[in-house]
Amino acid sequence: MNRRKPFTIMRKDTEVMRVDFDTLTYEVKNEAYLPYPIQGRLHDLPDPAGITTRYDLTQSLLAARKNEEAVVSWLANRVLLLSRANAKWIYNLFLFEQTGTDEQRVKIAMTCRAVSVLDPYWLKFDDDKDICWNSVDVRKNPLNEIVAQVALHGKSLTLAGSPVTPELTTNGAYAKAWRRHPDGNLWLYKLGANGSTESRIEVMCSNLLDKMNVEHVHYEAGRDEDKYVCMCPCMTTEEKAVLTGMEFISWCNVNGIDPEKRMFEIDAESIYKMWIVDFLISNRDRHGQNWGFYYDTETMEITGCHPLFDHNNAFDIDFMRDMDAPYQFGGMTVREAAVKAMREVDFHFTVPVTRADFITDRQYASFRKRAEYLGLRVG
Repeated sequence: MNRRKPFTIMRKDTEVMRVDFDTLTYEVKNEAYLPYPIQGRLHDLPDPAGITTRYDLTQSLLAARKNEEAVVSWLANRVLLLSRANAKWIYNLFLFEQTGTDEQRVKIAMTCRAVSVLDPYWLKFDDDKDICWNSVDVRKNPLNEIVAQVALHGKSLTLAGSPVTPELTTNGAYAKAWRRHPDGNLWLYKLGANGSTESRIEVMCSNLLDKMNVEHVHYEAGRDEDKYVCMCPCMTTEEKAVLTGMEFISWCNVNGIDPEKRMFEIDAESIYKMWIVDFLISNRDRHGQNWGFYYDTETMEITGCHPLFDHNNAFDIDFMRDMDAPYQFGGMTVREAAVKAMREVDFHFTVPVTRADFITDRQYASFRKRAEYLGLRVG
């Protein structure tokens, strides 16, 4: 599909913004539903009739290019990176060039209509006649099993069926794929990079969080083609979409909002509990794409933090040894953040934590030491 083909950014069946890269035309049709990563980044274009000087023309082109950058960035960031496990196999399946450039990722986004499990946005082209949200929504339509097999296991297969798939817009570093369970819901299956180690740690951490008063995504152990996987239900719905921490910070900065102040205004309790959890489980991998917020898909209101997830890199050996490792929030160490958080929220174990909850003695000893430092009792 040619990148130059005009399209409309849709929010379910609502037209949000029409884009024509060839003519540098960007027409906002519903400003209230602009995706957060685009909000505040668009520039008004002057009426062509009012362009009478070279300066006017230059300024108009600069504004149009800024709009192009905003849309390209949004589309490119919806597409998986080549660094993700099995990404090259997925690219091969679709005969995509493996350049990794924004230009190439925009082409990929247009191929799969930029559909994602994280939100209700997609792309509609001018020659689409019977295409609507119900026909592209991955929650309601069959998943492409061939793409899922390639995404999870890195196989060399031939593509068949619809190219609309959530695999092309699912980020992260590990091999993963979406499956539909018998109850009709989407579940994400994830493999570890080192055999089953990371997947087992993910399940262990999920079971630990089950014993804390913390909102989190529950992971279960499973097998796929006789390989151990961790699997979890999709945490978004038709009504609840995700704004990643990275997108949130960027949105705040672009729109003159203090990110740290705003995130505490939205949901201080969940932020503080995340700090405590990361300290307890020696989590070295909290980054801008595995924490963030829910927003209402109808009102666009940011309603609170989404549940914690993605802890397969927890109990890192070096982090277990270093209680004062740097943390990404507030210029603090992970211990300083946890101590501060304990003063701000009620964090406790709802069920006793024991040695049986851990894979190794080292993990249990580290967790127990950190919990006791915070005044939490471990059995």
